[in-house]
Amino acid sequence: MFSYGTFGTRFVCFRNPMSDQPSPSIVPESNAWRIVAIAVLTLLAVAAALLVPEHEPWFDEVQAWFLARDASPWDVLWKYARYEGSPSLWHLLLTIPAKAGAPAITLNCISAALAMAGAALLLFRSPFPPYLRVLLPATYFFFYQYGIVARNYALLMPLLWLVAMVFPRRFEHPWRYVGMLLVVTQVSLHAAWIGGSLVLCFLWDAWRREKWPLARLVPFTLAFAVDTVFIVAQLWPSADLFGPPWEKMDQARFITAFNETLFLSVLPWPAVAAVVLLCAGCFFYTRGVLFSYLLSVTGLLALFIFRFYSVWHGGMIFALLILHTWLALVSPVRRSIGSVADRSWPAITAGALTFTAIVQIYWSAMAGWHDWKFAYSGSREAAEYLRERGIDKQRIHAFKFATCSVLIGLDHNPFTNIAPYMPGSFWVWREQIFAWQTPAGLVEGKPDWILAGAQLRPAVDVVPPPLPGYALDHVFSGRIIWKDGFYRTDSYYLYKRVAP
Repeated sequence: MFSYGTFGTRFVCFRNPMSDQPSPSIVPESNAWRIVAIAVLTLLAVAAALLVPEHEPWFDEVQAWFLARDASPWDVLWKYARYEGSPSLWHLLLTIPAKAGAPAITLNCISAALAMAGAALLLFRSPFPPYLRVLLPATYFFFYQYGIVARNYALLMPLLWLVAMVFPRRFEHPWRYVGMLLVVTQVSLHAAWIGGSLVLCFLWDAWRREKWPLARLVPFTLAFAVDTVFIVAQLWPSADLFGPPWEKMDQARFITAFNETLFLSVLPWPAVAAVVLLCAGCFFYTRGVLFSYLLSVTGLLALFIFRFYSVWHGGMIFALLILHTWLALVSPVRRSIGSVADRSWPAITAGALTFTAIVQIYWSAMAGWHDWKFAYSGSREAAEYLRERGIDKQRIHAFKFATCSVLIGLDHNPFTNIAPYMPGSFWVWREQIFAWQTPAGLVEGKPDWILAGAQLRPAVDVVPPPLPGYALDHVFSGRIIWKDGFYRTDSYYLYKRVAP
C-alpha cells in the first residue's frame, strides 16, 4: 500500500494481485477541502430543510407511509408487497416512525436525510475530482427527485455509494461486497436487477480474473439464489391483482421509454447525452466495468419497456452512470482504445459529467423554486378544506386512487365507497376496489360529496366533466414538478350533491 497526493487530496492505493496498476480510494486530507465540503453539505441541508415543509406529498409518497403505518410488518412483506410490485425495505424502514405516531412530514425528512447521507459519501469518500464532488450532490435526481420527493429510490443512492466504497477490496472481503449488493436488491424491483447484475459480474470476475475455484463461489451463488427466490416469492402476482403483468409493446413505447429514461435522464438534448454516454462507455471499457454497466442498464430498460416506467425512473440510469464512473476510477484494469492515451479517458469523462452536473443543478434549482412557489399536489389543500368544513364527517365518495393522498391530512378514511376495501388508508391494487371506480358506482347511494383525482398531461387543469345531480364545488390544483417544468397535474375536483 502506498499514497500519492493530487488536488489537495490523498489517494490510498491497493495493488491488485492480477495487475501492476494501483486502485485508488480517496480519503480527504486538506483542511480547505473539508471546509468546502462541509459548506456544500450545510447548504444542501438548509435547502432541504426549507423545501420539505413546503412539499405536498402525492400518492406515490403517502402510499408507502400508510402501508407502513396501517399494516403489520409480516403483511407488508408477504401480503401487500405483491400488489405494490416492490420489495419492502423502504416500507419496513418507515414502519418505525409511522407506527410510533410520528407526523407525516417525517416521511420526507427521512428521504431528505438519505439524500444528505448520499451527498456526504460523494463529498468525502468518492474518487471524483473535487469540483465534480461538489457538483454531483446537488444534481436533480440526487438532491430533489430522490431527496425532497420521498420514495424508495431515496435508499438507492447512499447504498450504491457504499457498494462503490467496498468495491476495490471486494475480493479480499467478498461477503462485505456481496452483502451490500443483496441489501440493494431489497430497495425496489429495479434495484433488484442492479444488485443482481453486480453480483453476477463479481462472480464472473472472481472465477475468470481471480481464478477462484468453483467451490469458493458456491456460498455467494447460493446467497444470491436465496435472495432471488425471496424476492420472487414476495412479489409473485396475486390472482386478483388489477392490471396486466406486462405492458403492450409497440415501437412508440420502445422509443419513448428508451429516450426518456436513457438520454433525457442525463441531459435535455438526446444527441449530447449520447456523446456523454459514449465517452463514459469508452472509459468503462478501459477500466473493465463496461459489461457491468451494460448489463445493469439494459436490464432496467427492458423493465421499463415491458413492465412499467415513469420518467423519474430514469434517475436510476443516471445513478448507474455515476456509480460506474466511480468504479472505473478505482479499478486496476487498464485497456487501450486505439491511439487515445489511457489517462485521457478519466479527464474526458469528468469533463462530460461536469457539464451534465451543471445542467442538472439548474434542474434542481428550478424544481426547488417551483416546489416552493406552487403546490406539488392539491392533496394538502383538499384535506384542509374537507376538515375545516366538516365535509370529512359527511358521506363522501372518492374517484381515482390518487385521492388517497388527501388522507395524509385527515384522521380517518371518509371515502365510504372504497374504505371497506382498504385496510386503513392505503390502496390495494385489487380488481374488487376498481370495480367501484366507474361513473355509475361513483354516484350509487347518492353521496353528499364526490372527490375526484385528476392526473393529466399536459399539466393544466381542465373543466371537469359534469356529474348528473352534482355541482362542482372546488378545485384543488397541484402540478407534479419535473426538472425545470411540470409533468402532469395532481389536482382534485370536489362535487356537491344538489337538490333535483
